Amino acid sequence: MNLRIIAIAASFAVFPILGAFSFMGQAYAATENCTITASDVGAITTAQANGLIQELAARRTLLTRIISCAKTEALSLQTDLNNMPADNDTKTLQSQFYGKLGDAANYYDIELSKVNDSGIAGTKAIANEALSWRKANYDTLANQISNFILWSQNQALFRTAEGRFTQIGRIVSFLEGAAQNTDLEGVTAIAQTSFTNAKNANSDAKNALTQFLPPDQSLSLIQESLQLLSDSYQKFFDVSNVLQKLLSTAKTIQP
Repeated sequence: MNLRIIAIAASFAVFPILGAFSFMGQAYAATENCTITASDVGAITTAQANGLIQELAARRTLLTRIISCAKTEALSLQTDLNNMPADNDTKTLQSQFYGKLGDAANYYDIELSKVNDSGIAGTKAIANEALSWRKANYDTLANQISNFILWSQNQALFRTAEGRFTQIGRIVSFLEGAAQNTDLEGVTAIAQTSFTNAKNANSDAKNALTQFLPPDQSLSLIQESLQLLSDSYQKFFDVSNVLQKLLSTAKTIQP
């Protein structure tokens, strides 16, 4: 889900800028018209020709739509967060993020409550205030939560890899107990180091999320952990290949 927004600045013939958002979240786009375009803002210019009353009505309508969509976006992300699988170790962070999204929805409700009583200058002020708040607060929060959801989904991959490595480790231990094999020891050690590095990066990503570090830092660590996990699987294959050769040789020399 793309949760970023684009601020559209529209200069009018007589009036200053009205900030607008362009929403790109597919989760709610199907039920609400949340794609704000230049033509939507241009409708205000058209309304100007019919007097201040119609212009104000057009501004209020667009601003209400913008803020309502911002609230819907926050609630949609809150639903995604709530439906995310979480273990006991991450439930606290999940709850914290859930509460922050609730605060965001409440903020948008407060801004909505101001619109109907605002004049032209007031609608401009509300739009600028909401846009500034979003850039300073919501954008970072949404990206942090998206990273958290991504990290949580990746944990199934790490659990699967852990099981696979444990399975291979048992076979390796058995064969090493029967006879020392330098090749097997070498590839197993490399695989173990690779998987340990992947788990460390995964843990670092979790720490970045729990410390609410900038989203680009946590995302970079998530990407690194997945790359290292991919490398680990290649090392698993190397171990498997050596094992297959050893087992094939053992069958050949049997009396």
